[in-house]
Amino acid sequence: MALRIPLYDTVTENRQFAADFHATLDRILASGRFALGGELAGFEAALADYCGTGTAVGVKSGTDAIVLTLKALGIGPGDEVVTTAFTFFASVEAILQVGARPVFADIDPKTLCLAPDACAAAFTPATRALLLVHVFGHCADIGSFQSLCEKSKIALVEDAAQAIGATWNGCKLGSLGRAGTFSFYPTKNLSALGDAGAVVTSNEELAERLRQLRSHGRDATGRHTSLGTNSHMDELQAAFLRLKLDKLDAELARRRELATRYNAGLPHDVRIVTGAEGCLSNYHQYAIRTDRRDALRQFLLEQGIGTGDYYPVPAHSEPAAAVAGPFPPLPETDRASREVLTLPVRPSLTDEQQKTIIVAVRRFFAGGNVPRFR
Repeated sequence: MALRIPLYDTVTENRQFAADFHATLDRILASGRFALGGELAGFEAALADYCGTGTAVGVKSGTDAIVLTLKALGIGPGDEVVTTAFTFFASVEAILQVGARPVFADIDPKTLCLAPDACAAAFTPATRALLLVHVFGHCADIGSFQSLCEKSKIALVEDAAQAIGATWNGCKLGSLGRAGTFSFYPTKNLSALGDAGAVVTSNEELAERLRQLRSHGRDATGRHTSLGTNSHMDELQAAFLRLKLDKLDAELARRRELATRYNAGLPHDVRIVTGAEGCLSNYHQYAIRTDRRDALRQFLLEQGIGTGDYYPVPAHSEPAAAVAGPFPPLPETDRASREVLTLPVRPSLTDEQQKTIIVAVRRFFAGGNVPRFR
């Protein structure tokens, strides 16, 4: 079925940049420099400035950003990393890739982010890091996690893949721990024309270690002093992202405007997912909760409206995670996986399209000629 109102619309989102993209491509073709050049350095400097960190290191994907950060922190076999199961599997996969064990803590039902008390209970002497995922661009009370990690002497790493431009008490998410990792996958708020990622940090020693690891473990003298990988962001993606970064705040303002309208217009039958006090979300997703999630999603699909059901299978239930189990019960995580639905909140969504969505959701809960699904 062709959707009248898709969840994502990357064609429309990128059309405004078309002329600049073509000019940028011509410039890079003329330069003959396609990797580790001035385009990447320029984007890294701009991203670090935007996030309020000392530096940024561009890599090939958001997944690599987490993997390389954990490696740079010296985390590996025998170590544990506490994180959430209510996330895209890449967050957990990265922990497994470095040979560490993911330890899952349950989430706060309001924010869908990790619950501080659950994290504290999950810490053991083997815990080396807390991977704090900012789900949908929201965040929990980060101060409580900073205190917890400082007290336990472990690294706080922010998985900010969905959170570029969001803030907590005025500080950009990604800048509040030892390091913050970002994804620029094509559907992210700041998106590449392909895939790319980055790590931001104010620890220059960590940044230099990341630069080595993304380039086969090669140090400043050109010697390969450790085992790394090939994971530097290419010049073309860096240049495209630099262009789009200038427009990011305007696009986030539009997302927040749309979210405010949803908040006012949606029926009380749904529960709206929000960040903790002090959080200014970037609304990568606009998420609601209802125990009739699947029926609502099907109804909206029949109206030509696209939605997202994040995350119907939580990470701790994926077969690839079984090697790290068994895991303790995560009742709030399991409940969220059955109830969460996301509505279109992209900047290209028109006011009229949003009105159509709101009316459709209200019709569903008003109990008109609405099919019932088991």
